[in-house]
Amino acid sequence: MKGKSNIVKTSLLFVACLFSLALTTGATDLKTDPITTKPAGDYAIARLELPAGLDGKPQRLLLGLRDGKLANLWFVAPQSGDQRIHIEDATLTRDGAKLAGKAHLRVNKTSGWLTLDLNLADGKLAGEYTLDMTGTPFKSSGKGNVTGTFAAQPPPTDALPPNGSWTSFWGTTLDMAAGPQPALVTDLAQARPVWRSEAYVLTGYGNAPDSRYFTRAMASGNGGGGSSPVIADGTVYINFFTPTTQMEPSLKGNPFWERTFKSPEHFQEEMTKAKANAREIAWVQNHFRPVADDVVVAIDAATGATKWTTVLPLRSLNHQTHKHRGVSPVPLVVGDTIYVPNLVGRLFALDRATGKVKWERPTFDAAKLITPAGSGPANPSPLFMGGHIIWGGSVVSGLDPATGQQKWRTELGHGGYLTPWTHAGKQRLVSIYGHPGKTVACIDPVDGKILWKQETPLFAGAPLSAVIAGDMLLAGVLLPKGSKDLPYYEGWKLSETGLTKVWQDTGLPPDENVPVTVLDGRAYLLGRQMIRCLDVATGKMLVERKFANNQGPGSNPWLGVVADRLLLLPEGQHGTADLVFLDKDLKKLGPLWRPWNTTTTAYNSQPIIYPVVDGRLFIRGGDGIYCYDLRRP
Repeated sequence: MKGKSNIVKTSLLFVACLFSLALTTGATDLKTDPITTKPAGDYAIARLELPAGLDGKPQRLLLGLRDGKLANLWFVAPQSGDQRIHIEDATLTRDGAKLAGKAHLRVNKTSGWLTLDLNLADGKLAGEYTLDMTGTPFKSSGKGNVTGTFAAQPPPTDALPPNGSWTSFWGTTLDMAAGPQPALVTDLAQARPVWRSEAYVLTGYGNAPDSRYFTRAMASGNGGGGSSPVIADGTVYINFFTPTTQMEPSLKGNPFWERTFKSPEHFQEEMTKAKANAREIAWVQNHFRPVADDVVVAIDAATGATKWTTVLPLRSLNHQTHKHRGVSPVPLVVGDTIYVPNLVGRLFALDRATGKVKWERPTFDAAKLITPAGSGPANPSPLFMGGHIIWGGSVVSGLDPATGQQKWRTELGHGGYLTPWTHAGKQRLVSIYGHPGKTVACIDPVDGKILWKQETPLFAGAPLSAVIAGDMLLAGVLLPKGSKDLPYYEGWKLSETGLTKVWQDTGLPPDENVPVTVLDGRAYLLGRQMIRCLDVATGKMLVERKFANNQGPGSNPWLGVVADRLLLLPEGQHGTADLVFLDKDLKKLGPLWRPWNTTTTAYNSQPIIYPVVDGRLFIRGGDGIYCYDLRRP
């Protein structure tokens, strides 16, 4: 982990240097005030059944229309990161009883067209369509009669109940558990596509361009980090960063740029050869803009329509990379406020109803850049405990939720991975910290006082590498440098005065880390192409499953709890995000399913999370948020 931390630190400091250079080379009159916008006009969804779609076979197509104009579309089929479809321009509109026009689509520097001429009556659509994607990687076309439906209001069954939520990286109950659910399908291929978000969300690290191959941006667009959606009160929230256009790309002396393009003229020649349009060319240049704007979007959970968008200019570094090895910040919802961390350790409090910024910490000054000490706090989301917003890692702060004022501050050591513990009705924070680990401390979240600390062999180097179940702390053991032993977990009993070792497991072959999830007194450890289930209290092995044909956990996997079953993301690092339901004994309930959208992933040791709320699955795809209904018909 030390090497990975240094990679992150070096990369972010390099971008920070570019930021400082930009500030000293003529960046003036910067616009820094947060901007909140709300779209005007109604939002409607058209659902069409194409006789021949992207692969020449029957295919569903969803259209989102804002104020009668095309806002987004979703060809319901799995799409790789480099086959994402962008709307270049469109005349497609709904005018009274007609839905007609043309959309120019771009796919990896190629063009396709969708033409519709449909009549609307009693919520039903019928007419003709033409789809010409012969010049794109899909190499398909279709035309003929098409039917579908049109809804200006979602059906009542698509609305989430008021108590349905997933309010942080770890969920509402802070244990990766989605809580009670209605009767669900077992085969995820039976899911019903509900919507794609109106808002475009930049791709995650798994598909993002890297400086070694930055021209990939012409297909994927720019990266926007590895955050996960959170949900509360019928609203989905997502945060990401986007390269700012207030500062020019830092190209002079940049080794990645100069070894690819010898001069501005050479760049233009290569863009012409690639048949890149203006937006695709801008994506390539955006890769080297030193600074990014933070973006927070509120999305209606029943339709995917944007409620509001807040942009916080210049608050982040433009960390364009495929191999991000740090923590990806994920929001926390508490009451009427959403607390949004960013890549460089800033924290914003926004009003959930309006998107207006209540406070930010630290106060922003465009003339000064807070140089990150690594990749920000060790925790993806802030925590709410003891009446405070808990924020930090090596240094932990208790903040007033209303003002952001620091009420207490506790210095620990390197890392400072925090996990909540409730004992005898009292809330506590347990931190595993030090470099490279080994110290466990118990903190009172009311005043920040360290109640006890104890040396142990435990180590938590990633957001999912330690968990508390009841009074049992489960975490990996730090192996000596150069050790050829396999990593293993231990279970320690927590008390008011310290912790005591109860059990020790045997070695488990890792990929890069060994995440842990708990369900009903069972601990599930994810090794390479295997999952081991232990009894939390005793460490006794209950079941172990080895997967064949790379169907099991690989790089950066995730295992969530959905009622009485498990939801497995085997691979969360290289852009492809497949999912499958498992029962508590690790038997597959259906085949491995590739979601019918443009996929993306995070990287390294923090996966993107896939919340399930009242039978609805929310996926951060490579170009937006997608919602699927998993409820049985």
